[in-house]
Amino acid sequence: MLTHIVLITAADDATDEQVEAMVDGLRSLPAQIEEIRGYDVGRDLGLAPGNATVAIQATFASPGDLQTYVDHPAHQRVVTELIRPVAASVSRAQVAAV
Repeated sequence: MLTHIVLITAADDATDEQVEAMVDGLRSLPAQIEEIRGYDVGRDLGLAPGNATVAIQATFASPGDLQTYVDHPAHQRVVTELIRPVAASVSRAQVAAV
């Protein structure tokens, strides 16, 4: 098992509607991609300056399942249409799930 962690920081000119659309699009992915074992998406609570805007924690059974997710057309659509237009930065890490 592995956990895929993604932090997305929205650009200064991104609207609240764009960020919500991104979150909604991400939250739609588990119903479309069977390789996802666990999936949490949320907006930062704004408790500290400099935090990312959106965090994703996804769990997969194997690196191959993660790659299937990354390459899946539904994920690619969310990335292309909803994340790239508003993201100032995206950071990723994959760690062993506990």
